[in-house]
Amino acid sequence: MVVNIFGKHWDLQFCKRLPRLPDKSQARGWCEPPDAPGKRIMVRAGMSDHDTLRTLIHEYGHAADWTRDEEFIDRFADDLAVILERCGWQRVNKEE
Repeated sequence: MVVNIFGKHWDLQFCKRLPRLPDKSQARGWCEPPDAPGKRIMVRAGMSDHDTLRTLIHEYGHAADWTRDEEFIDRFADDLAVILERCGWQRVNKEE
């Protein structure tokens, strides 16, 4: 699905496999740079609702402000996921 983030479009994809990270762990999500042609946000399929929500927020954070460091994006995603869950967020489409 195509998503619009601050006037730019990414193709949001739920994927079974994502690139390996430098520490050899498998990424939960991946956001391509905002200036990349045909840019994508990829989220690993099959994760728990919490991990999917957190990863979507995390990758949205990168797309919204590519200049932010990983520590800021991680903390923002963790905090917002908890707030949304406490407010009753629940995943509707679990097939992705």
